[in-house]
Amino acid sequence: MEKRTVEKCGVCNHSDLALLWDLPKLPLTEKYGCYDPLKILYFDQRLLICNDCGHVQLGVQLSPELLYTASEYSFRTSLSKSACLGSEFFLNFFSSIKGSQTFNSLLDVGGNDLYLAKKVDIEKRCVVDPVCSLQDGQIIDGVKILGQFIEKVDFGKEELLPDLIFCRHVLEHVANPREMLTALLEKGAPHALYVFEIPCLENLIEANRFDAIFHQHYHYFDLSSFQRLIAEIGGEYVSHEYNRQGSCGGAMLIAFRKGKTTVTPSVDVAEKKASIEKAIQNYTKQMDLLSIQLKKFENNIYGYGASLMLATLGYHLKTDFSELICILDDDEQKDQISYQNVPVTVRCVKKCSIPKNSNFLVTSLENTRSIFGKISEMAPRRVLIPLVN
Repeated sequence: MEKRTVEKCGVCNHSDLALLWDLPKLPLTEKYGCYDPLKILYFDQRLLICNDCGHVQLGVQLSPELLYTASEYSFRTSLSKSACLGSEFFLNFFSSIKGSQTFNSLLDVGGNDLYLAKKVDIEKRCVVDPVCSLQDGQIIDGVKILGQFIEKVDFGKEELLPDLIFCRHVLEHVANPREMLTALLEKGAPHALYVFEIPCLENLIEANRFDAIFHQHYHYFDLSSFQRLIAEIGGEYVSHEYNRQGSCGGAMLIAFRKGKTTVTPSVDVAEKKASIEKAIQNYTKQMDLLSIQLKKFENNIYGYGASLMLATLGYHLKTDFSELICILDDDEQKDQISYQNVPVTVRCVKKCSIPKNSNFLVTSLENTRSIFGKISEMAPRRVLIPLVN
């Protein structure tokens, strides 16, 4: 099935969903490759809010076959500086909340290349991730690998009874997070500690990163909606922390256990809905103004940052970036690559001679600060940053 229309909330299972934002022909992101203007790489999308619990999610869930390519599945945490820093932040949060409790068995859901699991000194460690399918069943550096989706794991056969469960940047991609967490809660040890990390809606709004609402992320949790999810599945909230430097505007780390939550978190949904709608309106106005400014630039315009999110940034700026000479990037391996749905070529900045008084557009909002510093050294005429907050 190519796509599915969402009818129920992924947190509370209610069907009273209201429209926050209509996004017709929203392009797919993360599509490096030869530009093909005839290829349909966009789908109508809608951002919804649950009138019962206030959870925000997409109204259309595209199939994984449409969303993910071999290049995404080849991502490795240990090769990404930002991912490694995020892992260290995660481990520091875990250390701050574990207290005197000791653990015997770690299950890392979506553990990728074992980077996080190897950092934890526990007798039994297991990583579950379909990207590890070629290593399925192997034990590497003391970590057992199950190269499959968590829903397919036979806990009894694998003799898994984890008392510590990690899960970083997975839940937002899961069609039914309530179902997944319910299963994990049932299969963990009685006093198991669950530590999750997800992109945070509160941080996204604060950072004005509405370009990071895209097809791959089905769900947009904030503290209230995740606490509601914990209560719904019979868990007990322990603690949370924000990583303001995380991707998509910032991440939230949250810990919980099995237990009986006596109080269901409440939220003023009408107020939350109005606040988000106002933020979207402000963002749209800002993008319109920036689009006008971009059109006023004279020739000699460069982008900087070969972002995976370039297509959605262009969508909101109402441009296909064809006015750019190219997009500069520090990664030599990206030199001469292009996007399937954006008519622009990437060039390694080290291989280009950039004239003084050139104009620049920051095209990777994950790295705005560092990119601005690099552009400043090129004696630019103007620098346009599509991020006003």
